Amino acid sequence: MPKTHSKRRRPVTAQHSPASTPLPPIHISGHEKIIIDTTQLTVSRGKLGKSSTETRRRINHFHTLIKQYAKLGALKQQTSDPQAISEVDEQIQAVSEEMTQMGGLDWYQRASLLGQSKQRGGDTSRWFVPKLRELDLHKGQKLRLLDVGALSCLNYAKERAWIDVTPIDLNSQEPGIYQQDFLDIKPPSVTLPNSEVEDNKDAEDSTTSNSHLFRVPFDVVCLSLVVNFIGDPVKRGDMLRQAAQLLVPNGYLFLVLPLSCVTNSRYLNDDHFLAIMTHLGFTQLFSHHTAKLAYYVYKLTSQ
Repeated sequence: MPKTHSKRRRPVTAQHSPASTPLPPIHISGHEKIIIDTTQLTVSRGKLGKSSTETRRRINHFHTLIKQYAKLGALKQQTSDPQAISEVDEQIQAVSEEMTQMGGLDWYQRASLLGQSKQRGGDTSRWFVPKLRELDLHKGQKLRLLDVGALSCLNYAKERAWIDVTPIDLNSQEPGIYQQDFLDIKPPSVTLPNSEVEDNKDAEDSTTSNSHLFRVPFDVVCLSLVVNFIGDPVKRGDMLRQAAQLLVPNGYLFLVLPLSCVTNSRYLNDDHFLAIMTHLGFTQLFSHHTAKLAYYVYKLTSQ
């Protein structure tokens, strides 16, 4: 039999413009920005994970590094001793270098995109859409939906006849996704009619280049696997509060967390989380646990 020669896999080199231009920084809300320069980074295909288990393990480790950085940043702010600050800076640098070696935020998002592919279980919006239909929200006025941390601008493409999506992310991976920090969005006035908001848009004090997207509150806000990415617990609460401020009265919040956040945490469980959401003015409509994720749908019943 003729011999067959297997082709060696060539490494995938991160594609960037001039080597002097770093990738967008990883932004840990409430702390300094970590500059992840991957202009010289070479990533083999295997580093994205040949299996869903390996990909998930590496994503979880990246989450751990994010938490470590947030804790170190808080520790640095609490001390005035130069020696202690120097030691903390060294630890921060070590964490930052490890994230760089993993590929930084760019790697994390590519790994997450692989995780939401059909071969790896699909994206979370496929669970949420039937719930919107169950609430008969597909029959009325077109819904304005803010998709935070969007990995694809096509997640709700099948529902475009009744859902108008505004996808945002800190490090946009697609032209159709707006680069925007969720916590930097200025909450719109919910008391002005839409027409009056539009009439006054020129006089509005803009805080971001995307401010025109957020002049009118949203009917739905989606926080799918983004709250857990924030290392600072206070900022996680700020994200939930911000969601309430960006919604219309009786608007809906879709929230997805890793299951371990509510089943394997010293600080949080389903009952405690429900109490937090109730305090913020939300009423829980649906909850669902899979082997890996916890899904929730809330309605903003008071503000």
